[in-house]
Amino acid sequence: MKKLVRSISLMALLTAAVAVGAKAQTVAKADTNTVAHRHHGGKNFKAFKAILTPEQQAMLKENREKQKEAHKAFKATLTPEQQAVLKDKTLSRKDKMEKLKGTLTADQQKMMADNKAARKANRKAFVATLSDTQKAQMKELFKNSRQGRGVVTHRGDVQKS
Repeated sequence: MKKLVRSISLMALLTAAVAVGAKAQTVAKADTNTVAHRHHGGKNFKAFKAILTPEQQAMLKENREKQKEAHKAFKATLTPEQQAVLKDKTLSRKDKMEKLKGTLTADQQKMMADNKAARKANRKAFVATLSDTQKAQMKELFKNSRQGRGVVTHRGDVQKS
């Protein structure tokens, strides 16, 4: 009788241990999934927005809305095959873009180029509104976030600070 109680207790203990271990693995897996999405800027961007005038903040918001609209309009032109490339979880972001660029029509390529030019013009107009003090503060705020990685330019070159 003692052996039966002992074996039942042992089985219950093992079952509980396995259940707790399985739960810990699913929690750890869920945590790693959320870490994969990084936000660029974070608290540095919040601090940067704090040094901007209300007009400059409005300009940033307006530019962001324009970018969203342009992105939405571009995605509306994609074929189902092109959309499948973007949804493919096995490809890296760089691989998706390379594969997608090979399938773009002339109109889609023009739309991408126009969107890029508009983003560049908006950025240039925004930077023109910054005072020298704001530019210095901006440089100081974002200096540490780029440390060790360098800054990737629009051509893909890496500039070390």
